[in-house]
Amino acid sequence: MRAILFGASKAGENYVSNHPDIEVVAFTDNDSAKHGTRFMGYPIIAPADINTHDVDSIIITSQWVDQIYSQLTLEMGIDESNIIVPSKQSVKAALPFEDNETLAFAQSVMRTLNRYFVSHNISACLDSGTLLGAVRNKGLIPWDDDIDLAVDKDNYERLQASLPELYKLLNTNYDVKWNIVIITVNNIDCCINLEFSNLSHTQLVPFDISIQRRESINGLSELLSSGGLFFAPATHFDSYEPIEFLGETFLAPFDAEGFLTFMYGHWQTPKKTTQITEYENRRASMSAPRTGISVQKRTLCE
Repeated sequence: MRAILFGASKAGENYVSNHPDIEVVAFTDNDSAKHGTRFMGYPIIAPADINTHDVDSIIITSQWVDQIYSQLTLEMGIDESNIIVPSKQSVKAALPFEDNETLAFAQSVMRTLNRYFVSHNISACLDSGTLLGAVRNKGLIPWDDDIDLAVDKDNYERLQASLPELYKLLNTNYDVKWNIVIITVNNIDCCINLEFSNLSHTQLVPFDISIQRRESINGLSELLSSGGLFFAPATHFDSYEPIEFLGETFLAPFDAEGFLTFMYGHWQTPKKTTQITEYENRRASMSAPRTGISVQKRTLCE
């Protein structure tokens, strides 16, 4: 199948890796700064140039699924049968928590982080899929691919100031190579990614630990890294509650089950294969930024 992937990002990279049978003709993206450049060796074209290429499908590898789908069908006249909205799992990397050694490593790192937060007066709570696993599975979800934590502005700044110390702690305690990456979205520092790579004698499955900044705006807790796509009632993140997880006391959003219902709907029933369009609350009707979401990364510690 010849295809153009809409979304020149990590999700697109993972999709290509997970589908070696796909013949990628090009990537496309609403970020005009990417047009004329290359991603994974493939050209990045403007959306307006999609119809000049002979392809079987347009595969949406972006979180802005609703907006891009409307852009393709309503504005560009592309037939719905030629558009593929992949599952979240197909745009993820290998599943680390299905590997017992990696799972044990992840659990140990979580405990280390939890103790570090407590000792440094940093309030960070479980969020998204990690919270879902803690409440429903009593552990990390086997088919999840990362760890999600949330902090408010003050705690984000406190954590960011202490990152050199955390970097030293992680590299002292664990036999891997750590990097700490700051992600900026629309000129706001909003995510601290803890990433690691194997040394010559380790074989862990890589995953990221994302400590994301949330901000309460007009009664809503905005997940800043999503560019306005994901949110929740602020009451869930204006205060936290203790939760037992991995044999220790972590922090969870207030009324964690209410938050999970808001975000996932019937979260009590495990679903290994989901699409972004199945999330109960997202700003599906908002316009996709036609200049793209401005995302920059800088490595703070390596």
